[in-house]
Amino acid sequence: MPTYRIDPDSLREVPGDVTAVWAHVEALEARGVAADGERVAWLRILGALGSAETLAWADVVRHGGPASPAALPGAEQALRPAAYRPMLRLAHVLHWQRRHADADAVVDAVRRAAEATAADAAAVGDEAVRRDCATVLGFADQHQGKVRYDEGRYAEAAVLFGAALERRQRERAPADQVASSRQALEAARRRQAGMARSAV
Repeated sequence: MPTYRIDPDSLREVPGDVTAVWAHVEALEARGVAADGERVAWLRILGALGSAETLAWADVVRHGGPASPAALPGAEQALRPAAYRPMLRLAHVLHWQRRHADADAVVDAVRRAAEATAADAAAVGDEAVRRDCATVLGFADQHQGKVRYDEGRYAEAAVLFGAALERRQRERAPADQVASSRQALEAARRRQAGMARSAV
């Protein structure tokens, strides 16, 4: 199985054996559309951002999401939960392309839709749906924190990473998700402290 590590300074995934990762991507392609979500992530990690974006949009549309950034305004009103994760993967690709405003717009649409779905689920006592939305919202916090981090807005990034960490701990998320948020929060605080020292 291919591996990656998260660079503690850039907070970006760094592939282990690149040859093995490309072989895995080819195997995923052979499995068809069911593996497209994972393939988007690995293509992004490998830096094949054009291919990752094309595939990500196709996966979003396949799951009932919008077909372009222009279709985002109001899209959350009709957004099905099946589209939440494909849209977050797309936002991650857009972020790595430095299209920060587009990435934010995609995550914001997911956030509004997931919050509404979570509220509806809580009202009727559907705990499974509420928890799934909480997981999605944790990823939304984390993704937007990384956008702010890359923009040099470290105080805002720290707030978002802190929100992701708190949500993930409260919801008893998998250990790797909690560790990722904690690592990101520590990195944002280091950068913030560094900026404060240089300003003195």
